[in-house]
Amino acid sequence: MREDLHQILLAEIESQVERLFENERLRAVATGKEFGEVPYLGDFFMVGYPPLFSHIKRQVCRALAAREWFRQHAPPWAPELPLSSSDIGKLIRSKSPAIALVGYFAASLAACNWDIEKHPAFQIYAAGAMASEFAPTRIRTDPKLLKEFSPRELAGVGEGLIWGLSDRRVNFMYELIRSEEHLRRCGMATAAKEMRGMIEQLGGMKLDKVLADFLDART
Repeated sequence: MREDLHQILLAEIESQVERLFENERLRAVATGKEFGEVPYLGDFFMVGYPPLFSHIKRQVCRALAAREWFRQHAPPWAPELPLSSSDIGKLIRSKSPAIALVGYFAASLAACNWDIEKHPAFQIYAAGAMASEFAPTRIRTDPKLLKEFSPRELAGVGEGLIWGLSDRRVNFMYELIRSEEHLRRCGMATAAKEMRGMIEQLGGMKLDKVLADFLDART
């Protein structure tokens, strides 16, 4: 029964996102604008590039599902999970350390593409944030937060209290390295050279060193 209700909720979310997205696309077209605003997330999309539409709508659906997930499991004092960058920023800048922690959690979820299957739940994340060297002092030393979320190290919490970012960076570099290798094997020397330059710029070092560091990170 619970699974059926979950599927109904997802269907309702998808229907709502589809309607809002199409309305925004038509509004942008009617006013001659090149970009429309993504519902709920506040980002922008090119109205003349349909191949990205399905991906964007999936992101919005995942964000809304994450908000509902948070609503069901969050502490009673927590505000609604912010979804747009501006709303997330407002919470992070809040004078209340607890509210700011919710903002950091939302930013971490967004960086994880709102994947609630992979990202730690708020209580686990909060305890990890309290133990992190990257947590602002006002959060790390707040008496109420220390009492509610006893600091416990959480692997993967990095700068900005973003969870799993280092792993995603490694995977991103891996995809770029594979693309460069594929281009070389296909005889596309110029494209491979451009890709190599991009990898070295992102890695801040020659490709051989980037590859060595990448392999170390993967082992």
